[in-house]
Amino acid sequence: MIDRLSRWAIVEGTVVDHVPYGLLVRIPSGETGVVDRALIADSPTERHDWPAIGESIAVVGAGYTSAGQLRLSARQSHLSEARTRSAEKEE
Repeated sequence: MIDRLSRWAIVEGTVVDHVPYGLLVRIPSGETGVVDRALIADSPTERHDWPAIGESIAVVGAGYTSAGQLRLSARQSHLSEARTRSAEKEE
């Protein structure tokens, strides 16, 4: 069984596909999650500006859908928030 990624956990993932609604990204556990097109960057991006298939990107866990699909974010603001939350836990 695959370990579920915690919300706000940061991992490096590999873009495995572009789909109409965003990116499919495989994380080290082997699980593939979805980065919704609105969560790829802090400002709107066009498909030609998305990370390339095969590219490694930092993503943060954004939870799971009711169907169990992993949701991820690649927004810099979400990555910064996750780092802040992690630092606060360590204090």
